[in-house]
Amino acid sequence: MILEGLWNQFSKKQFDYLGNIVYRSKAKAICDVGAFAGSVSRAIWKAIEISDKELYMLDNYAFLPEGLRESFFTAVKKTVGNNDRIHTILESSHTYDWTQHDFIIFSPADYNHFKPDFAKLIKSNVKWVALDLSLNCFQRASAMLNAIKNKELTPRYYIDGMIICGEATPCSLPTSSGEFLGHKIQWADKPRGAYVDAVENIVKNF
Repeated sequence: MILEGLWNQFSKKQFDYLGNIVYRSKAKAICDVGAFAGSVSRAIWKAIEISDKELYMLDNYAFLPEGLRESFFTAVKKTVGNNDRIHTILESSHTYDWTQHDFIIFSPADYNHFKPDFAKLIKSNVKWVALDLSLNCFQRASAMLNAIKNKELTPRYYIDGMIICGEATPCSLPTSSGEFLGHKIQWADKPRGAYVDAVENIVKNF
């Protein structure tokens, strides 16, 4: 099984921005909540490998028989790296205290799993969190947007549906300034669409 291509949680552009922001932040410990196939962890590690930052991969792989969970997690970690600054935590996010880490990548797929963890996040002292604003789940999107609107989360960057919240932190990739639910925010320009490319192709060739 090729785990690298099994499931990519974000697009390459989102990974590039996330890695850049994590690397340039003052975070010392980054936690990928719900590491699954390791797509986020691989992108983060690629960005922070030359630093002294620590990466924590958290998942309990409850969908697998208990006897297979540890070996699967070991295989996932191998696709990320073998550095002793990469830590695997085979535990539920409901029991493990991931709020002890500085930068959280937070994107539970199931709303029932998301709800108690999001309540924990809102009350925590986590300095930065990357959220996947999934518009195909109304309850998750509503909870995230309400938290931002009510100033329980402070958005800093918007990258194609990924929102990075927390303390001000730099990014060296191109961004534009805007306002989002009453907050000043930096956002990455949307790539050229197929319609624009088609129009230009017609103009050039007819």
